Amino acid sequence: MATDNLRRIDGDVFRDDPDVWQLLRYVCAPVLSEENFWTLVGSPKSKVVRPAYADDAAEVIGPVIDPVRFPWVADGRDPTDVESYAAVLSTVVLLAAQRVGTGARGGASRRQEAEVAGVLEAAEYEFDESRSRVEILDDMARGTYSRERGVGGAKCDVPVRLKDGRLLAIECKVSIGPKNGWKRMNRETGGKAETWRRHFGSAQVVTAVVIDGVFDLGCLVQAQDVQSVTIFWEHELAPLARFIAEAG
Repeated sequence: MATDNLRRIDGDVFRDDPDVWQLLRYVCAPVLSEENFWTLVGSPKSKVVRPAYADDAAEVIGPVIDPVRFPWVADGRDPTDVESYAAVLSTVVLLAAQRVGTGARGGASRRQEAEVAGVLEAAEYEFDESRSRVEILDDMARGTYSRERGVGGAKCDVPVRLKDGRLLAIECKVSIGPKNGWKRMNRETGGKAETWRRHFGSAQVVTAVVIDGVFDLGCLVQAQDVQSVTIFWEHELAPLARFIAEAG
């Protein structure tokens, strides 16, 4: 990656290395999330920067390079050895912290999925190993559940075909703070709920979410009252067990 110590961020950087955007997000202040990066670039989300958007990506990154970690960029000079070492170290720490946080949330979600599976097995629901997409209700037999399966246009953590015939689409979400909670609950789960209602019909699908962590009360109220999402807390899954029992 020929950036001349970050002093040259242009379209050629992304054309030569289309994957480099993931690293360059971390030289910005504040660090750019993937979602914000693609929004600012104006490109659909992708694993790489497409050549047509290379110049746009450069225009997003270049102006927001962190002046504290990389003071030589604004000065138009080469970094000293001390500056270079400090910049690399601090950026590696940022990157590692982000990946650890992502891994921790992923581990928590898998734990939640296992807890939900335990409730379903106790209710004598059978595990369906199929990973094929569920396009119609009868793609799943009544009294079965799956894990991480495509359902009507969106991935579902734990899809369940209730014994009364309805589809119960369960999401598992962990939030580290109010802002993160809005994203996990309202944007992700609420958005999927709307997708599933359009696909299957509002009378045929119930969207539920098992949550843990920090959520703003307003976000929970909106999810429940506006987006029609049924909420269960991970530490108290008895209501989920009752719901499943009452469904047949």
